[in-house]
Amino acid sequence: MKHWLKDISRIRGENFSRSNFLRLDKNERVINFPSNFLKLLKKKISSYHLSAYPDIEKIYKLLSRSLKIPKEMIVLTTGSDIAIKTCFELFAERNKKIITITPTFGMIDVYSKLYNIKQIKIGYKKDFTLDTSKLLKSINRNISLVIIANPNSPTGTILEKKILITLIKKLNSLNIPILLDEAYFGFYKNTYIKYVKKYKNLIVVRTFSKVYGLAGIRMGYLVANTVIAQNLYKFKPMYEISSIGCLMLELILKNKKILNDHIKEIRLGKEYFIKELDKLNIEHLKTYGNFIHINLGKKIIKFENLFKKKGILVRKGPGVKGYENFQRITLGSRKQMKKVLVVIKSYFYNNKKII
Repeated sequence: MKHWLKDISRIRGENFSRSNFLRLDKNERVINFPSNFLKLLKKKISSYHLSAYPDIEKIYKLLSRSLKIPKEMIVLTTGSDIAIKTCFELFAERNKKIITITPTFGMIDVYSKLYNIKQIKIGYKKDFTLDTSKLLKSINRNISLVIIANPNSPTGTILEKKILITLIKKLNSLNIPILLDEAYFGFYKNTYIKYVKKYKNLIVVRTFSKVYGLAGIRMGYLVANTVIAQNLYKFKPMYEISSIGCLMLELILKNKKILNDHIKEIRLGKEYFIKELDKLNIEHLKTYGNFIHINLGKKIIKFENLFKKKGILVRKGPGVKGYENFQRITLGSRKQMKKVLVVIKSYFYNNKKII
């Protein structure tokens, strides 16, 4: 057994069912899909989708049309998770280091340990901004891969376009690949997919779990120049995507109204929630994903338990030093965010205290 495996901690999952809770802890879609879409899905699904290997080519064509990118530059994966893992397998070298953000998507630490790769971790400053000066200074020929999530999770922050383009250009000049994780695209308007054609070192990774709300089907994709995309494709299992997943994706990609309505509902829910938080004088951090961080003071553990008793699951905040009192809450509809406010207000009013 590899000696470094003992340093990897993995949790198999919750010891309770989340199905009866308002799930505001994992940035999933919590707004129900339209009933007419579910009826259409029920009508379309057949024995074929259970017994046949998936018709993936159809999805490549739909994605190519939607992204205005040749299908040869796209690789479908089991969520963005496997897209990131595939980049580790192709690019990460044991005699070199990779540059990552901390905190960020937890599987990056796991893959670094699994493949025995050393990281240069770029952290956040006291003002909750990334140390971009250290990031740019850390680039040298001993780097095999740079991984940036934009927007980042769990912080919800972004890198300004000017800094990100400077970073991509510098890495491109050294022929160092950069993986840009756009898991929260759609909630944040800026995307860098159009730059893939210009910069041969850029790989953009996305998931269908967040803005599309399809976490249950485990699908994602990456976009890169044709050479990198085809090399990454070689690391894929033969059939890692299900026929049912392909059907769901086909129906969603053909109906942009479902996507646009979801984005609109989240935006309205966020605007309402922030407005009410301001009335209560509760501090919150600016975020660019479908979640927000709110300062609930030193009673944060008590709040987690209180939310759970009221049927709402939430999560600890951004994971940045100095922001330990913040709770991370996934955004839903106005009606769903009202339920969160009821819990917050009941606690503070009963205790005669507003933060």
